[in-house]
Amino acid sequence: MLLNLLNSLRSIALRAAFKPQRSFLVRLLAWYPVGRALFWVSIGLKRLSLLFGGWSQRAVEYPWVIESLRFVPRGGLILDVGCAESLLSHELIARGFRVVGIDIQDYPFKDKRMLFLKRNIMDTGLPDSIFDAIVIVSTIEHVGLESYGQTVKDSDGDLRAMNELTRILKHQGIIILTTPYIGKAPLRVTSFERNYNRKRLYELTRGLRIIKEDYFYPLRSGKRLYWLRLSKEEMDKQTFMEEAGIACLVLKKDCQN
Repeated sequence: MLLNLLNSLRSIALRAAFKPQRSFLVRLLAWYPVGRALFWVSIGLKRLSLLFGGWSQRAVEYPWVIESLRFVPRGGLILDVGCAESLLSHELIARGFRVVGIDIQDYPFKDKRMLFLKRNIMDTGLPDSIFDAIVIVSTIEHVGLESYGQTVKDSDGDLRAMNELTRILKHQGIIILTTPYIGKAPLRVTSFERNYNRKRLYELTRGLRIIKEDYFYPLRSGKRLYWLRLSKEEMDKQTFMEEAGIACLVLKKDCQN
């Protein structure tokens, strides 16, 4: 019952916030102290939902991303990929980073402290080597598929997007990436998303050096869902049914291209 109530409140808030006009609620959320507070409240609610059988990947991903910001120089320029339905940019700005958001959808919470670009990440049109870091939270798996209003369909859109993001990343720059993962099982691709296996994840990150990696396995006990942090070797031994795990990687661009 509590989970249903939380989901209903979240749906009402999203419908109000994502209206085309800049309503009072949107203006309020664009004020970064409020946006930052709501970011952490949302993580708490997602963690609470796990007790009632919720999925809530973000309850794992967002704290992991914040923890991984130690690899990015303070004050660095970060590209937040797929920012449209997230308040993560608010937290990045509050921590002293300069932030550019990019999405194919409109971003209603933009402010003068953040530059927003409505573009496809397969072809950003940006100059080479400009970002100190790029954050991609559960976005790359959707690129090129029939989701989130994409009009350009490309089965290898994720690979093209990673090549493009690597191009606009500085030498020695950092990519913080999270995505669904199913170990050594066959790659799963639906019209909505990809569930990466070991082979496709290797193709996705080719040319980048992994400097940190964590994997989370979904374990159900009754109605409750737990996320177990595993090593790559442990994760690849697991069996995945309907629910995918999560791969969380910090990647470094050592090459000049």
